[in-house]
Amino acid sequence: MIHPVKAAARLMLGSLFVMGGLNQLKDQTYTGGLLDAARQRYGLPDLAAPADLVRLNGTAMITCGASLALGIAPRASALALAALLQPTNVVGHAFWTMDDPRKAFVERNHFMSNVAITGGLLAVAAD
Repeated sequence: MIHPVKAAARLMLGSLFVMGGLNQLKDQTYTGGLLDAARQRYGLPDLAAPADLVRLNGTAMITCGASLALGIAPRASALALAALLQPTNVVGHAFWTMDDPRKAFVERNHFMSNVAITGGLLAVAAD
């Protein structure tokens, strides 16, 4: 039987990704714009429409987040979510590209929060 604290932790971590994924499916405009800017900034190839990539990412986050929350293949789900979070973090919270120190401060905090969430996901994966 799973320890209740572990079950609660999985539920909390998983729900974060389910909600984030639902937001991405609902509206790809903002995140798609960030993705386009990152492509230009880093010279990345244009392999698919940004909105399609955002929808794909959102679907993967919902699937893996729900799986983690329900305790279905939690290690694999946690590893997948940790991997999915990294491009999102680099594209969505690129504080190192910002001239405004206040905006950079806010984005650095978001970036570090995602680093901490990644740590939690890796802890689940290693459990």
